[in-house]
Amino acid sequence: MPRDTDPIVLRSSFAWVWTGLAIALTAYLLIDMGIRASVWDAFLVAPWLLLVCWVVWLFQVVPRIEADERGARVYNLLRILDLPWSAVASVRLRYHTEFTLRSGETVTAWGGSSRRLHLSIKHRSAEDPAMEEANALQRLHANAVRDPSPARRRWNAPALAALVVIVVWIVFSLMQTGGIVIPGVM
Repeated sequence: MPRDTDPIVLRSSFAWVWTGLAIALTAYLLIDMGIRASVWDAFLVAPWLLLVCWVVWLFQVVPRIEADERGARVYNLLRILDLPWSAVASVRLRYHTEFTLRSGETVTAWGGSSRRLHLSIKHRSAEDPAMEEANALQRLHANAVRDPSPARRRWNAPALAALVVIVVWIVFSLMQTGGIVIPGVM
């Protein structure tokens, strides 16, 4: 779905923080192994640590909602859903944002803020970011340019390509070391 204007992007507020921490820890461990053991050993261990970073990235950074006047694009882990506003019957907030399609199907978006389940008495008057995001999506839906195209699903190719590279690297690493080696076990 081509975009006419810059979309609003709704993503978890700590997504890049967790991913940055995972990358920093991975870099520290690989540099430490490269210094204490060898660069080759660090190279053979790297795909396992990168797999952890990939999982953190997949669950924290990838899930998001991009919306503009034409529709919403929902990124859920390994799937991307293009939802033109004409295919959306309603947008509501449950624990996460849900799009009810005219076909009757419900699409739950993993991205964006989630509803606060336990608001303290002190913060009850504060605005819930998830409600603000849902209201912004509802406004876009109400003022939308109608596009007759249907909702489409596709795979998240960059995420899958990164996984394939990591898995091939893991297989290469296992071939070089003779399989999984558990220290202290003969």
